[in-house]
Amino acid sequence: MALSLAINSVLKADHYSSLKVGQEYHFEKTDCDIFFANTPLWLARNDWTAQAEISIVCQTRAGNNLTGKFRVDYIYQDNEQAAVTALFIRMFAGISEDYIYLLSSKAEYQQAQQSGELVRDSLTEEGFIHASPKHQLTRIANKYYTKTIEPLVMVVDKFRVTNEVKWEPATGGLYPHIYGPLNMDAVVRTVPIALNTNGNFEIKNI
Repeated sequence: MALSLAINSVLKADHYSSLKVGQEYHFEKTDCDIFFANTPLWLARNDWTAQAEISIVCQTRAGNNLTGKFRVDYIYQDNEQAAVTALFIRMFAGISEDYIYLLSSKAEYQQAQQSGELVRDSLTEEGFIHASPKHQLTRIANKYYTKTIEPLVMVVDKFRVTNEVKWEPATGGLYPHIYGPLNMDAVVRTVPIALNTNGNFEIKNI
């Protein structure tokens, strides 16, 4: 399986505790793509907390190691930091997780289990099956699944999906799209979900 999006516009690290605009800092990353050059980048902590806008001064790739130096151009604070952090989480957080998620019904899941793969009309219409990062499940469920009988969430190990998974933009952020039937041996568990007393889904503890 190939995951097709590289986040090479964000440098993630936790050890830059004191930053100054105009100051240059060394970085070293493993299994990281070359960062974009001649364009603004972002520095964020590993939990996606936005720290600063940066520019790459120099970078060198040697095997799996990327080393270089960046300059701090702007530092985020207070409400602006919170807003940019929320954007990062919405856009990128799911990419670094081990699992992707599909909303379904018990009947559809059981049928797919019997055949060994999940096939949906969207494969013919759009070329892929829609999946979701965890943090978008509640929104997607409330938009499309409130009338579904016995709804559930399929938790999918993205590294066991045999067809290509592409993270592509859609309403609300980036979503995993599975370009072919989903092999059901990639589904590690299912979680039944139900509407709350207000008639809405509130999906937690998946």
